[in-house]
Amino acid sequence: MKSILSIIFVFSSILSFGQKIITPGEVYNPGEEIYTPTLGFKAVIPQGWMGLLPQNSTIFLLSSIKGLDGSIYLLGDTTDFETMKAGWQQGLELDEGKVLRSDGNFVMKGDLLTSRVILTGTDANINKGFIAARCGEYGRCVSALLICEEKYLEEMKKSVDDFLESVEFVSPIIKNEYEGFDWKLFLANKKFLHYDNVMGTKSENEVWLCEDGSFMSKLKRTGVVKGDIGKYKGKHKGTWATNSFGATGTLTLKFDKLPPVEVDLLIKDEQIFMNGTRHVALAASMCN
Repeated sequence: MKSILSIIFVFSSILSFGQKIITPGEVYNPGEEIYTPTLGFKAVIPQGWMGLLPQNSTIFLLSSIKGLDGSIYLLGDTTDFETMKAGWQQGLELDEGKVLRSDGNFVMKGDLLTSRVILTGTDANINKGFIAARCGEYGRCVSALLICEEKYLEEMKKSVDDFLESVEFVSPIIKNEYEGFDWKLFLANKKFLHYDNVMGTKSENEVWLCEDGSFMSKLKRTGVVKGDIGKYKGKHKGTWATNSFGATGTLTLKFDKLPPVEVDLLIKDEQIFMNGTRHVALAASMCN
């Protein structure tokens, strides 16, 4: 379940928590404060849960320390309630035929938006979901997605509420923190997914960049490729390279049977852009 649903909510590996750069593999204990200055909010790990950014992953998750089968996936973003409603209801097609979406019943209490989540497909009947979000000043929102066994749903929903109630929105700190940013190190062993896929569309553009210099792509529209996608549509493979440092850079994709493609890279406000289109970075399991 975790490997399938971990693509839903993403924290960049360069986010700051506890006023320091988060360390992959470091555990955040119950009651510990997490903080992201660029996104502009603080929150507290709820009782009964631990927070972790796994090695070679950009997904921040909360796991039950009671050994219960349930996980909470977190997202901080610049958005609004109406945009989130549309994305939640449209849903996301996951691996292995699973689709995750809101059941369409939204509850708004003050600055808190909630909805039940439906997971269709294999084993969907044993897993239930709940999603909630708070929005505050500065155009920032924080969302928490819970997926667990049905018998734990009501108990774990309280943990989602506790987490979101602890959120304190603060003025984002915008600074030039990307001097010396190593694109080759960041891109290696990552899967890049068009941001629209995360916010509520079927999977359309995916690129896997492996540490050994190989890549695989599955493209359906422009984004990674500028202009008409043409013969680059579908599944392809090849090698990739970059020597870029800093907030901007260039990624070269050398396709096995097609002309090479250069991709403009940009990191801004802890968000990744390829040719001006926002993407999210995930651990590339296909590279292992």
